Amino acid sequence: MSTPSIHQRFTLQAIERLKLRKQIETLFQTGEAFSVFPLRLVFRLTPAGAEDIAPVRAGFSIPKKRIRKAVGRNRIRRLLREAWRLQKHTLYQVIPEGKQMHLFLIYSGAEKFNFEEACTVVKKAIEKLAAKVAATKP
Repeated sequence: MSTPSIHQRFTLQAIERLKLRKQIETLFQTGEAFSVFPLRLVFRLTPAGAEDIAPVRAGFSIPKKRIRKAVGRNRIRRLLREAWRLQKHTLYQVIPEGKQMHLFLIYSGAEKFNFEEACTVVKKAIEKLAAKVAATKP
């Protein structure tokens, strides 16, 4: 039995996270954005490099201005990452071959929310993002 690739497993590995400052700055300068309350998504399709095996690199942000306590911010970040980890595979199917998506999810709500709400919001965001990517395919 062969080992499953990162596309088949429900994991969120380091190679799937958006961490490089240069990539994040480029994303915010040239990326497209839309909102699915309480999330704001900023995304950009880039050519995939030889070392890039993840179709999507995602980052998560919860502004201190909205959620003052670090405990609350960390909980929301954890919930968003878990919801993303379980549902990201539907987006992976629509990413064009030879491309990679850089994506940042920014929480813009003022109050905390639970896991069911996080899953619902992330699912809606992924569906809207998949539609936008499918519309830009040549």
